[in-house]
Amino acid sequence: MTDVLVSGALATAPAFIAYYLTALGHGFFEKSGVLNLAIDGVFYLSVAVAYATAVYTHGPWGALAITMAVASVFGMLIAYLTTKFPVSHGAVGLSVMFLGYGIGALIGNPAVFAYRDLRSRGVMFDIRLPTEPVARALMYVTAVLAGLAILYLTGRTKLGAAVRAAGENPHAASALGVDVLRVRLIAGAIGYALIGAGATFFELAWLPTWQQLQGMGHGWLAFAISLSAGRHPLLTMVTSATFAGLLTYQYALQAAYNLSPEVAKMVPFIAAIVAMVLFMATPLRRRLAPPLSLGKVYFKEERTV
Repeated sequence: MTDVLVSGALATAPAFIAYYLTALGHGFFEKSGVLNLAIDGVFYLSVAVAYATAVYTHGPWGALAITMAVASVFGMLIAYLTTKFPVSHGAVGLSVMFLGYGIGALIGNPAVFAYRDLRSRGVMFDIRLPTEPVARALMYVTAVLAGLAILYLTGRTKLGAAVRAAGENPHAASALGVDVLRVRLIAGAIGYALIGAGATFFELAWLPTWQQLQGMGHGWLAFAISLSAGRHPLLTMVTSATFAGLLTYQYALQAAYNLSPEVAKMVPFIAAIVAMVLFMATPLRRRLAPPLSLGKVYFKEERTV
């Protein structure tokens, strides 16, 4: 029994760390008060960047660093636009989302042909992150440490207090000396670096190939994972593990319950809806309420004295 549980946990490791890091970064960014609707587009872009970088550098580790850096730039862009200017968070987020879709396709498609060309010329290399049991166990350790680090950062540090203050009432935070723009830029950089890391594990540890639409929609699953856990790093582990299991074993579910392939692919998204409804219907909704100013326009010049 123990062996079955361990093997099952190791099998879900790539999906777990992909969803957990992405949801963790999303939750941290939203704690600063920025509504993060760009997550799916930047996740898709990050998947393409991870694949392309692994192809052009002939290995996965440079891809992890570069993808995190690229995603961080988009996080800071979103934070800057929604804080510096009186613009809708929804409009900015959705615009960046579609921008990510477009850039991702432009990056991913040529990389596929480049990889095929290299292979045809006898240039052999592995773009995958390690998949051995020890490596997968280390993935879990990495994810847990990242979650504990964000939990400590949010609840026990000056930066975390500033992030929470910017999310609850940016005008009051500014009056108390908090540089709301700087705090949100940092939150965007950290949050989206985690999203980029999650996308890299999604691509290079779980599905080490690339095709059009690869990764699209999975950013929204991470959004639902974070929301249904109240953006709490520890609860997000539980929801991430649940969704990782559903995604990893969706074909086993299809065979066990004689589901059509289309229905099997829908199961995780149906679960996302159910998880969000359950969260909203329980006391967790009040105990883990979103920041009061989440998604609200903040424009410093509107502040009254």
